[in-house]
Amino acid sequence: MSATSIDARLDRLQVTRLHKKVFALVAVGMFFEGFDIYIAASVLGDAYRSGFSTLAQNGLFISATFVGMALGALATGVWGDRFGRRRTYQFNLIVFGGAALASAFAPT
Repeated sequence: MSATSIDARLDRLQVTRLHKKVFALVAVGMFFEGFDIYIAASVLGDAYRSGFSTLAQNGLFISATFVGMALGALATGVWGDRFGRRRTYQFNLIVFGGAALASAFAPT
């Protein structure tokens, strides 16, 4: 079966509840990831202005964030092949959501 016939077959399929559920799951994950990155930029600006951090610390924080995202992408690719993409993505959402909640309630 050629790639073109597979594409055509997928295009003819009806959108089911499963498709909507997967779309919603991915959308929620992307929302929180984007929210985390954008909120960090405004928080770092305020932290620098108040004297809580330096430019070097802010640069290190941003660099560590993107290095972590790159390592996470590599790891989840391997884990997705081994354990399944759905299970891996759900685990990612649980870890990310838990860490976000923990940081929201951090006292300092």
